[in-house]
Amino acid sequence: MKIIYIHGFLSTSNAQKAQILRRELKDYSDIEFQSVDYPDDLEYSIESLSEIIKKDLKAGVKPFLIGSSLGGFLSIILSVRFDLKIALINPCLYPSAWIKKMGYIGKTLTNFDSGESFEVRPEAVAYVEQLEKELTSYRKDKTMVLLQTGDEVLDYRYSLGFFKDIDVDVEGGGSHRYDNFESKIGKILKFFEEN
Repeated sequence: MKIIYIHGFLSTSNAQKAQILRRELKDYSDIEFQSVDYPDDLEYSIESLSEIIKKDLKAGVKPFLIGSSLGGFLSIILSVRFDLKIALINPCLYPSAWIKKMGYIGKTLTNFDSGESFEVRPEAVAYVEQLEKELTSYRKDKTMVLLQTGDEVLDYRYSLGFFKDIDVDVEGGGSHRYDNFESKIGKILKFFEEN
């Protein structure tokens, strides 16, 4: 089994949940774990991640994805395109609306982890709006969603409403980082192992 972790906005492959997964999965000899980086410019993020998936598929490996926040959105798109099982952690479903709400269009932002700066281009946001049309094609049988009600960045009720057709794991309290994430890894692995 191969598991790929897709981090959130303004983060990197060394994000806290990636570190937790790396630590918790190291004793599983049958699991290959990879945490990947993708461009901060959202016009190029999905293409970069798609190339990683295509390389795995060409090698005969069908990866499982764990996506957090923006990584959750990207995981859904990749799941739709490549028929992959995914686990979403406090996912951001419509990033274009969130970016507009935050007033980020035309602004220069700095990645928290890498320290690199980039401009949030209107073209990139328009591109994401096109990608968002694929969200409703998400595979109910291949999607697991973990939410915490204390998410201070995204209102968990939005995801709960969107994923009304599947069993969503909702935990009271917590935060956008998803507190006690390690306690859910076993449940995620069980979901990935099911046919």
